Amino acid sequence: MNLMTNNIVVTGMGVITPIGIGLDSFSEALRKETANFSTISFEKNAALYKYPIAKIVDFDFRKQIEKINLDSDLINKAKKLRHISKSNAFGIYCALEAWNDSGLTRGFDLTRIAIVSCGSNTQQSTLQDIQEKYADKLQFLNPNYGLNFFDTDLIGILSELLGVKGEGHSISAASASGNMGIIQGSRLIASNEYDVVIVVAPLMDISLYEYQGFTALGAMSRIEKNSKISNIYRPFDDRHNGFVYGQSAGCLILESKESVLNRGGEFYGSIEGYGINLDANRNPNPSKEGEQKAMQSALKNAGICSKQIDYVNTHGSGSIVGDLTEVEALLSIGLENVKANSTKSLIGHSLSASGLVESIASLIQIQEGFLHPTHNLEKAISDDIDWIKNTPRKMNINYAMNNSFGFGGINTSIIIKK
Repeated sequence: MNLMTNNIVVTGMGVITPIGIGLDSFSEALRKETANFSTISFEKNAALYKYPIAKIVDFDFRKQIEKINLDSDLINKAKKLRHISKSNAFGIYCALEAWNDSGLTRGFDLTRIAIVSCGSNTQQSTLQDIQEKYADKLQFLNPNYGLNFFDTDLIGILSELLGVKGEGHSISAASASGNMGIIQGSRLIASNEYDVVIVVAPLMDISLYEYQGFTALGAMSRIEKNSKISNIYRPFDDRHNGFVYGQSAGCLILESKESVLNRGGEFYGSIEGYGINLDANRNPNPSKEGEQKAMQSALKNAGICSKQIDYVNTHGSGSIVGDLTEVEALLSIGLENVKANSTKSLIGHSLSASGLVESIASLIQIQEGFLHPTHNLEKAISDDIDWIKNTPRKMNINYAMNNSFGFGGINTSIIIKK
């Protein structure tokens, strides 16, 4: 499906990251090379496990909701919510901020709005805590657990709050889930079944078991002795040694251009094209050919060539093999000397939310005419890319590419236009 002729635009954005809660705060932090890395510890069977993290500090759901310029009825409904996980609380906040930002009113045909939630297994930490708490007293388990453990609980909450009556579903593609949600939302609008799609990527709230699994796999960066924790995450630097998990969530309101113009609204940019493919490989090792094909498909879908890309928001996870493979794939399609950065270097790797949050970062940079720094990038693994290192740069961006790759051999790329 060629999106170029369907005029799918972004009319609202909402975001929570370790460097800023809310769109304005996040935008300001991107300019300043703000990073917020620390450590998190778990005690299990008398052993202490410690990992690096980019963490959200002091998020009070009800207080943050009050800061959004919503009508009082919607604020009160949101504040009365009970039995919501941390993951869903983040997703709800982002969706309500994006909804308000979009300027959509209650007079809109709610059967023409759909909801797509990005990711699966997003509440692992909460579920693990519940399972340990009730391990020897199952009869006291709160009945709401039967609703809460489904990832689709977020869809139900948002549809109730906003009155949405179109379709709703969750979509999962590991660390490419955010991009896949944008792609699926774009497809729904391009089909003419819907005018608006709320694409929300809640916090992927991982537990000790996911931390240890990623560490054992060699994917997650380890805490280094005699090194500042702020220097631990180094995508595309020759000292890179894995990713650092980051707590982020985001939401985009996608809308047909016809719809937004009819209601006199404004938009940030358009989704021009996408590419998706599989590597036919279960293992986590990346594929140059797969990434290359995803980017080429996105360019073809958008009806442009690689030389028209002004900027790439890379997957940039900090993985030794992953970073090298992405650079090789970029160069293989003619993107030498393209300007590129890694949003993950500032906010950590938010796993299933990363693609969507990084698309928000791309749209902010497109709108405001700058490129954010890549934290800790001193000696790049390749000089063939024009890296945005430790200081922001002014830049007029017409076309941006956003890459996200996921375990399971999933490759995605999106083209965003000013």
